Amino acid sequence: MSRTDFRSVVFAGGGNRCTWQAGFWQVVAPAWPLRPKVVAGVSAGAAIACCSLAGTAEKALAHYDVALLANPKNFYFSRLLRGQRPFPHLAIYRHALLTLLDEKELALLKAGPEVRVLLARPPSWAGSLGGVLLGFLAYTLEKHLKAPLHPVLPAKLGFTPQVVNLNQCQTPQEAADLLLATSCTPPVLPAMRLGGGPVLDGGLIDNVPLAALGPEDGPSLILLSRRYEPAKLKGHSGRTYVQPSTPVPAAKWDYTDPASLHRAFELGMADGELFLAEGPEALQR
Repeated sequence: MSRTDFRSVVFAGGGNRCTWQAGFWQVVAPAWPLRPKVVAGVSAGAAIACCSLAGTAEKALAHYDVALLANPKNFYFSRLLRGQRPFPHLAIYRHALLTLLDEKELALLKAGPEVRVLLARPPSWAGSLGGVLLGFLAYTLEKHLKAPLHPVLPAKLGFTPQVVNLNQCQTPQEAADLLLATSCTPPVLPAMRLGGGPVLDGGLIDNVPLAALGPEDGPSLILLSRRYEPAKLKGHSGRTYVQPSTPVPAAKWDYTDPASLHRAFELGMADGELFLAEGPEALQR
């Protein structure tokens, strides 16, 4: 089997489902081998890309084993009554990022491929709350009506992409702020600002962030986090899409079930072995 020398690897968004990508990378990266010059990520896919490149994927699973077992709910009504955030996700996610991407890991990332993180900026006329509602309504509507690989409706409504180079982050806190910003999905995560303006989950612009790549960055290996119609994955010059062989057994924002992360990781490893044995076509059907 002829093996493509992929210049770039793309990590799609998808919350906890992106753990599949970590398992896939764990198996495929050293064996193919994958030595990209550019890695593009959005939402949780950007965080998984960083953990994969820094070699902390298994450490991340162990960390979440402890953190999620200590968190029995995804929504705490009692906190809401006390005027506190009812969702536990922000604190858990930030602590995980700062634990898994400390000074040592950030130095490793900065010495490796260029890591491009996609953000979405809402249209100025919509305001923060209006931008949130409009963006996610447009994204959800288009996803359920057409299930496109790359959404177009939010961009037509005035949402604009911004690509930030994570390698330029100076501290783990700055890297964590960037990775939280690309995952900003109110109300689970609060409304956020970065660089002086409101920011939303970059997946609103492109949940499979080819928007972070230029024409010189191919050929590209694109790691999805959910399944699409197989016909949509084929026939793209310079782009090789691969998807999980079965639906990933993890819910996007369930922070109560660490076992689901292990199942997603194990599926990724098994699919990585299938990829090595039969080629990308095995994960395009």
